[in-house]
Amino acid sequence: MDAGSFARYLGRMDRVELAEVLRVRPEVRVAPVPDGPEALAVRLSDRGSLAAVRLVSRDAVAAGQAAAGLGSGATVAAVAALTGGSREAVRSALGELRRVGVAWPDGEVVCLVPPVLQRWKQAKGRLAVTGRPAVELGRCGTDGEQRSSVQHLLRAAYALLDTSRPIVGLRRGGVGVKERQRWGAALGLGDDYLLLVLDVLFAAGLLVQSGTAFGVTARYERWREATPAQQWAELAWAWFWLPHSPTARQSAAVSKVESSRCRAARWAMLRAGRGGLSVEGVAAAAYWFCPTVHQYVEGVVREAVMVGVVAGDALSVCGEALLSAGNAEALAASVAEVVVPMQCELQVLDDLKAVVFGQLTVEAARVLEASAESLVEDGARVWQFTTASVRAAFAQGWTGESLLASLNELTQHNVPWALRALLGERGRGQVSVREVGCCVVAEAQVIAEVVRLPGFVELAPTVAGSVMASTELVAQLQAEGFAVVEDPSSGSVVVRRAPVAAPVDEAEPVDLPDLDAAEPSTAQIVRGRNRRLSKKAVALLAGAIDEQSDVRIDYVDGKGESSSRTITPIGWDGPFLLAWCHMREADRQFRVERIKSVSPVRP
Repeated sequence: MDAGSFARYLGRMDRVELAEVLRVRPEVRVAPVPDGPEALAVRLSDRGSLAAVRLVSRDAVAAGQAAAGLGSGATVAAVAALTGGSREAVRSALGELRRVGVAWPDGEVVCLVPPVLQRWKQAKGRLAVTGRPAVELGRCGTDGEQRSSVQHLLRAAYALLDTSRPIVGLRRGGVGVKERQRWGAALGLGDDYLLLVLDVLFAAGLLVQSGTAFGVTARYERWREATPAQQWAELAWAWFWLPHSPTARQSAAVSKVESSRCRAARWAMLRAGRGGLSVEGVAAAAYWFCPTVHQYVEGVVREAVMVGVVAGDALSVCGEALLSAGNAEALAASVAEVVVPMQCELQVLDDLKAVVFGQLTVEAARVLEASAESLVEDGARVWQFTTASVRAAFAQGWTGESLLASLNELTQHNVPWALRALLGERGRGQVSVREVGCCVVAEAQVIAEVVRLPGFVELAPTVAGSVMASTELVAQLQAEGFAVVEDPSSGSVVVRRAPVAAPVDEAEPVDLPDLDAAEPSTAQIVRGRNRRLSKKAVALLAGAIDEQSDVRIDYVDGKGESSSRTITPIGWDGPFLLAWCHMREADRQFRVERIKSVSPVRP
């Protein structure tokens, strides 16, 4: 069992098997991409292998723990004898470990990558290899059920992406509860469904947050013009790779999330349900199919139905295609005969409400968004034409004739007389005009002071007007103690308060460190950076840093959010503690002063 045996095994692997390993271990394809079996073996043997074992069954964990304990004597026969399973069941279990890139055969001996080997050596107790639990076939959903789920997902995506109203986000990222409630009421969507659609659109690269608002990306137009099969494939593929479960999270949607536990549960559950097996039956046996992530299964099943991957009590045709496809393009080709375009037909009723049947096209969305208000009635989305909405369309450059022509193209029925009459209205409300010689722009509280002076009038909370010329106005404002900047190109004057010199603190003497003194111990460094930790906590953390062993911390990040996580310290990186974060599955920097408590890792 030499160090190069893993590389030699990878070099001999079948292309199909190797492709499957690379698919379930996406982290190994991150740049710099391994350029050969040796580099691939190194990448597969890093700490990412600990996350890969979440994809395997209880029997695979049992066989792996037995192999770790047996060491160089870990043959199939020995593992079977130790776990009480048949040789066939043990071979199947070890095959799962090979398919996720954490085990390989060296002759007759089963080898494990170092992180997994070390973790399973520390496991207490022995698990038995029991064989796969029996799961009955599930009720396959009808074509109508599957089509309804797919169309509902696309309609929700259209509604969020086609609108001109901004989606307001939180400063820390994501969409808050009140904003989701507003959109849910406007679109007739439950909070779980809205969470799912928002996160999927964000993951698919169709939504992006800029400041406190979400907007569509450059990819939106290409996606919107694509076929429904291509549109659904991109959304389903984004959901399949989401590291989290949107409906299982209580925090804001569209946040960039931490751990891949939910994704592991999603992959394990869906693969276990292939061949028409009952999804409910697989979920009930999740303790066997995905023992380390079984608690996330409920969210997986709920979202799979929403996306259209599950119909009835079994994987749909689209779900089976999702598991077989290598990318979104291949998935779109596989479902092209199932997810077919539906003709868009608009019907305008006598009460000035419009209803869309079929797939909402770009042109229909553009016309309705510009000239009507979106409403939800009895769970269905309708558009209401009003005097205000039509005037808003006129303000955007539409005319009554152009709107009527567009509506006639979208409907097979005559546009009602009431709407024709409304489109003939040209009134746009009253407008007042006031002549000024110069404008003053400043903060609202400064404008409030300016308008108290003679010759000024408030035009807006942050704008004041005056009949004076700009030079005369600047001189008067400067005489009143305002800092003034003239903008000749716009005819405006920008006003700020006169700057006040900030007080300067007297310098205090600082004791310089003794460069000849002995270097402080790790415990002294920890104590110096966090004096709130108890002596026991300092000793635990210092010991973990010195030994590079696992330790559990309660940590508060820069946003003030608390979390409990297991870390493996690597060393100091300037003022930061560099460690492998088991929750994030990556190296992370931690500020010691933000650690609230420290405890040993429980097996």
